[in-house]
Amino acid sequence: MQSILCQELIEFDALSRYHAEDIQRLLAEVEVATQYTVVVLKNAHYLTTKAFGILYEYLQKQPSKDVVFILVSSDRSRIFPPLLEYVKLAG
Repeated sequence: MQSILCQELIEFDALSRYHAEDIQRLLAEVEVATQYTVVVLKNAHYLTTKAFGILYEYLQKQPSKDVVFILVSSDRSRIFPPLLEYVKLAG
């Protein structure tokens, strides 16, 4: 069994960065990140609908790099429903 360690960790707090432009900047950072990157998206329920849409589209494209997104939220009911459904199907 092969073990792969995270080479880069990106922490993103949607409490203060919740707009679509903020997610676009995050995804641009992910695109230039090394392989085996973990993105911890804290307070994900604060994202705007447009920001969720951008993240959802990005995840559906299945990036070529090994990138793991961890969404942390204290209010699951405020997470973009299509994103939740996608996570259920992908997992």
